[in-house]
Amino acid sequence: MRILHLYSDWKWTGPAEPVIQMCKALEERGHDVTFACRATPPEHADADESVQMKAAEYGIHFTTEFGLNRYWGFRDSIYDLVHLPAYIRRRNIDVIHTHLSHDHAFGCYAKKMCLSRRPVLVKSMHNREALPQKFWNNRLLKGLRGKNGLLVFSEGFRRRYAERFSISPDRIGVCPMPLDLVRFRPDRPFVSQRKAFNIPAGSPVIGIVARFQKYRRMDVFLEAARRVVDEFPDVRFVVIGRSGQMRDTVITPMKDLGLEKNVITPGYLTDHYVDMMMTLDIFTLMIPGFDGTARALREAMALGKPCVASDIGMLPDIVKHGERGLIFTFPDAGDLAACWLDLLRNPRRAKMMGDTGAAYAKDAFRLDAVGPALETFYQSLGAGQA
Repeated sequence: MRILHLYSDWKWTGPAEPVIQMCKALEERGHDVTFACRATPPEHADADESVQMKAAEYGIHFTTEFGLNRYWGFRDSIYDLVHLPAYIRRRNIDVIHTHLSHDHAFGCYAKKMCLSRRPVLVKSMHNREALPQKFWNNRLLKGLRGKNGLLVFSEGFRRRYAERFSISPDRIGVCPMPLDLVRFRPDRPFVSQRKAFNIPAGSPVIGIVARFQKYRRMDVFLEAARRVVDEFPDVRFVVIGRSGQMRDTVITPMKDLGLEKNVITPGYLTDHYVDMMMTLDIFTLMIPGFDGTARALREAMALGKPCVASDIGMLPDIVKHGERGLIFTFPDAGDLAACWLDLLRNPRRAKMMGDTGAAYAKDAFRLDAVGPALETFYQSLGAGQA
């Protein structure tokens, strides 16, 4: 099959890596895949990471010839309206796979312009929560008839979209959530970060990874931390990540609650990221970012860490309460604290959940499962058929 993936952004955030992994997996299955993304703007040429840079590192076939401007730049939009349909017709594309709202709009238009041979159109839903049933969402998903489909990342989301928008279940595919299971495995050697961050040998360590913006609700996390400190005064909370809002969302509230001794802020970790994750006793995620598949949560699970997550989006599908970790009702800080205390008081139960999560991750997060799943879904929609 000849497959075109559209991604209307240049920033290395959210769903960018899962999309590139899809392209890589499909190429390895022998398909002719092109990943079209927005070029890195000249003013950001010195950025540490970009989608274009990562596509080159992965070694996939990509192009930046289209505008793919999610902010609807006039010149970029006019260019794409003319050249994207022509490219699809010229290359005889079988599947247009879109990932963001902007590229979905242009993908729909380009398909309509292919009058004699229309490709399959697939829309990925990377959102942290299933879309609510509203007018514009109904319009967005109205076209899922004929040779069109919706791609989600959990069976729970598949059921929700089918029910909310009356979409035939056979038009909704479920893509595995891929992860580097060589890098993130529980038996890997690592360097404990306790000494580097002055964490006492017997202190339990609870961690979170995020870009700490206001919507992440770190006030809930820190209030729950305060409650846990009452019973476990030596506990440490490692807040991994960075943000221009770090002072307002973490530093100041931490000081107001008297948690300076208990909260560690190592910033954005690269070389020792996995070492720090291995140092944790419990991992927590409250609100996923732009990518609803919650990569950091899945990394912790693959490393054998018992996880505590909120009831938002597909997090309950990933964790499964009582088996691979615990789910708390967001934004109930008391419930979050109760989950942490449950695991801290019952280390054998915590280890069992961590082991169960690692075993699940080893099967569920395999990169080699992505290609066959996408291939089967595309074919079910009629892709590649004369």
